[in-house]
Amino acid sequence: MFRALLTYCFAVGLLAGGSAFAADETYTLKLYKSKKGDKTENEKKEEGKTNVDVDFAGANKKEEIPNVNKEAYTEEILEKKEGDRRPTKLTRKYTVAEKTDKNGTTKAAYSGKTVLIEKKGDKYALSVDGKELKEDEAPELYKSFNKKDGDPQNEDFLPKDAVKVGGSWKVPPEKSEQIFKSLGEDKMKVDVKKSTVSGKLLKVYKKDGAQFGVLEITVTALVTELELGEEQFIKTKEGSKLVIKATIDACIDGTIEFEDSKIDVTIDVSAELPNNGSLTITASSKGTEKTRAAKK
Repeated sequence: MFRALLTYCFAVGLLAGGSAFAADETYTLKLYKSKKGDKTENEKKEEGKTNVDVDFAGANKKEEIPNVNKEAYTEEILEKKEGDRRPTKLTRKYTVAEKTDKNGTTKAAYSGKTVLIEKKGDKYALSVDGKELKEDEAPELYKSFNKKDGDPQNEDFLPKDAVKVGGSWKVPPEKSEQIFKSLGEDKMKVDVKKSTVSGKLLKVYKKDGAQFGVLEITVTALVTELELGEEQFIKTKEGSKLVIKATIDACIDGTIEFEDSKIDVTIDVSAELPNNGSLTITASSKGTEKTRAAKK
């Protein structure tokens, strides 16, 4: 989710000296909009672990589940209509696509291959060398493209009005509620009225004639129910929550495709089970994403 959300760049030297702009100057945050012919280099990495502690029927079970995901690919947009949020045809040439869990490292079916992604009707179809890449062969990739039209986009996390360096904003309810609905992905339910999405402009700087900035986005989701399986939900204890904090460094005048992000996720959820049982789930992960316009 946050793959499209947030970005953090190191901007060596430029950021170390602080902002060179007046404190009262304001900035209208605008992200680059992709178009036909764009080609980018992308790297993603996520590393974390989940701890599950279950007491039930007099027995206790504890488990730690590690998780590492890595991706590196070159993306080229072949078709995109003006005004559309997403391209209708593109390719991704993957050099790395793998995940590591307690059972070892597994490469994706498309690792080392070029995937053609094309919208057909109201859904995206995936193929490699003219052969269909089925949903069960690439579930996460398939799901990332076949989102609901109302799912949040990068722009939904940005302020409508201009902000100063050090200035903050809250995403309005009509947008934040949609963010929380997509966040659970049918595995948990969130109190959308009490959960929040906020942002802050940390720094700004000039680079290659463009305006860059470092933003911080914080999503705090109060979890009210958790799925145990077969669409059975249990109510969680008060204070159960998921927090996502992303630091984003990106071009904020919309002229250059560039972003670096650091994303930290923490989950702390507990619930009561029948027969005086209990369930506690804690998880933490750190992720990075980089996008650069490919050299021509």
